[in-house]
Amino acid sequence: VAFGLVAVVLIFWNLMQNTADQQKLKVAFIGDELTFGTAVEEREDNCYPVQLQKYMEQAEKKYRIGNFGVEGAAVQKKSKKPYTKEERYESSTEYKADLVVMMLGTNDTTEENWTDIDTFQKDYQSLIKGYQDLKSSPEIWLVTPPMIQSDGSTEMEERAKRVEEIKNAIETIGEKNKLTVLDLYSYSQKHPEWYQEDGVRLNKDGALAVADMVGDCIINKTK
Repeated sequence: VAFGLVAVVLIFWNLMQNTADQQKLKVAFIGDELTFGTAVEEREDNCYPVQLQKYMEQAEKKYRIGNFGVEGAAVQKKSKKPYTKEERYESSTEYKADLVVMMLGTNDTTEENWTDIDTFQKDYQSLIKGYQDLKSSPEIWLVTPPMIQSDGSTEMEERAKRVEEIKNAIETIGEKNKLTVLDLYSYSQKHPEWYQEDGVRLNKDGALAVADMVGDCIINKTK
């Protein structure tokens, strides 16, 4: 009898857990190493989606966060590592997210990946459409990549110019598609302390700043 009661309790507990999970708003974070958290101290605890999950625990509504960041990923299909060719892209499309938060573009600025802004816009629009066409019909938010802290070299100056072009292109695409756009580029401009030594990747403090910004927007817009 006791064994049977334990089994009933476990079944009931699993049903309760499944119901609780189903009630959570599922958010998929699409991105590159800035989302994945490359070289962030204790990445598993301090990448921005994880810090955001902790931040969201204060919210009345419950959220389930999925980190689909890929190191080195870019938007452009002819780049060295297109995001849409990655396994995590496929996983993100199967996640059945209610909200997709997309932050890509930083790696598109490198010489080996860059074609031109028109190509970027075309491939970025195609990436958006891939999520728009999902049966789950997620809401899609765009996040502009943070500015690049140039060290004065020709290469970094070029990348800094390209990321500004990308920021403007994303805002235009967002307006055209009537999507929410979060301007991380402007938000990060006066904060060199948020960056690792390369002036491109975010450190622990930068990841926390992004989590705070995105978290505030999610809580305010999904009440």
